[in-house]
Amino acid sequence: MIPPSSDWAEELHGFGWLRHLKAAATPVARSNAQVIVHDWMSAERRHHAVAWEPPVAARRTMSLLSQSALVLEGADHDFYRLYVRSMLRHAHFLRRSFYAAEPGLPRLQVAIALAMAGLCLSRQERLAKRGLERVSHEIGVQFLPDGGHISRSPAAILEALLDLLPLRQTVVARGQHPPEAILGAIDRAMPMLRFFRHADGAFAQFNGASAGGRDQLSTVLAYDEALGKPVASAPYSAFERLEAGEAALIVDAGPPPPLAFSAEAHAGTLAFEFSHNGQRLIINCGAPRARYEALRRAARLTAAHSTATLADTSSSRLEAEGERVLLVSGPKRVERNRRQEKDGTILLELSHDGYAKTLGFVHRRQLVLSGNGLALEGRDLFEGNGSERTPFDIRFHLEPSVGVEVPEDTDMPPHIDLVLSDGAVWRFTADQPLALEESTIFSLSRGSGRSLQIVVSGEVGDAHAVAWRLARLA
Repeated sequence: MIPPSSDWAEELHGFGWLRHLKAAATPVARSNAQVIVHDWMSAERRHHAVAWEPPVAARRTMSLLSQSALVLEGADHDFYRLYVRSMLRHAHFLRRSFYAAEPGLPRLQVAIALAMAGLCLSRQERLAKRGLERVSHEIGVQFLPDGGHISRSPAAILEALLDLLPLRQTVVARGQHPPEAILGAIDRAMPMLRFFRHADGAFAQFNGASAGGRDQLSTVLAYDEALGKPVASAPYSAFERLEAGEAALIVDAGPPPPLAFSAEAHAGTLAFEFSHNGQRLIINCGAPRARYEALRRAARLTAAHSTATLADTSSSRLEAEGERVLLVSGPKRVERNRRQEKDGTILLELSHDGYAKTLGFVHRRQLVLSGNGLALEGRDLFEGNGSERTPFDIRFHLEPSVGVEVPEDTDMPPHIDLVLSDGAVWRFTADQPLALEESTIFSLSRGSGRSLQIVVSGEVGDAHAVAWRLARLA
C-alpha cells in the first residue's frame, strides 16, 4: 500500500490506534488487533521506510507494549513467540539508532521506549537500567527548571508527559522507585500545562502548539495531584501570563530556542493570546500538520502571530538544514519588565532586537491589563535609526468563532466591534487606521479554518508609536 501522506504512514506504523480497538472492548476489535499485529510483525522487514524511523519505531514499541493485553489475550504459542522476538528486535533497533533521532522530543521518546521495553520484557534488566538513564539524561537536557521544554513549545510538554506518566506507572508496577529526574520533570511540567491553557481548555498557540488535543490535555491534567494555580511568569521558558478578573493574557517574551531544538519553533517573539470568561478573542495561527510543508512554514512566520512585523519580514529567519527547517537567527536580546499596581492593574513592558541588525529598529511593546480584566491596552513602539519609510503591520488574529462588526459611522474614531458567542461585545480601537483582513487558524484535529485579523499598518516615520485598546462594552 502506498501511504497517502507521511503523517498517515507515521500514524499507521506507530500503532497508536490500538488504543481505540481496546476502547471498543469487543471480540471483533480484539481479533482485528491480533490479526493486524500478526501480519505486520510477520513482514516487519519489508515495511515502508517511515516505519523504521526512530520516533515511529519508538511510538510503535510503546503502543505494542502498553496494549499487550489486547494483542496477546488468547494468543497461541507461535504468535506469542513472534511478538516477543519482534519486541526484542525493536529494542535492539532503538538502542542502535538512539543518536540518529533528532535532538529534542524524538530522542526523549526513543529513550522512553527503550526503558519501557526493558521494564516489560523478561530478563532485560540492563536494558531497563540503560533506558532509564537515557531518559534521565534527556530530561536534564530538555526540561527547564520552570517546567517548560527547551523547544519553548507547549505541545512538547504535553507530548512528553503523555509518555512519561505511563513510564512512571510502569516503573512503580515493577516494584521500583522512579528516577528523581522523571518525578521532578512531571511535577514541574504539570503547572506549565495550566500556564498555557485558556479557560475554555484550549492550548495557547505558540511554537507549533495548536488548539486541538483538549482531550489529551485534560487526560494528563487528571494526574496533576497538586492542582495548583498557574505561575505568573515562566522565567526560563520566557513566557508571561497575566490574569485579572476572568481575563487571561499569555505572552511570548523570549528569543527563539537553541538552534538544535528550533525545528518546530515560530518567529513569534512578543506575540500574545487573550481570552475572557472562557472565550478566546485574539490568538496566533497555530501550526498545520507536517505534510503541509508550505503552510507549516508560513505559519511559523511572524505575520502568523499577534504581534508587529516590519517591512513584511519575520523577526526570526527560517532556513532549511537537511530535512529540518530551523530558526537560524532572531532576537538576541529580549527584555521584559512586569509590575502590578495596587488596583490590580498589571503592566508588562517588553522589547526585542530581532529587527535591529536588518532594519535598524527595536520593537518595544507595552501591555496593560486592567484590574477587572475588562480592558487590555497596548502600545507598540519602533525605536532606532532605520529608514522612516519602513512599513509596519501590527496584527491581531481573531479566534474563528468571534463575530465582527465594522460601524459605518465615520465620525467616530477607528474601531471594530468583536461579538462573542455569549453576546458579549468587545471594542478594538487604535490611534491609526484599522483594516480587517482574512486569516487562517490551524488545528491538528480540525484542520485549517478561515478567520479574520485586525491589522494596523503604517510607516515608522509617520507613527513611531501605535496605541490600541480592547475593552468590553457589554
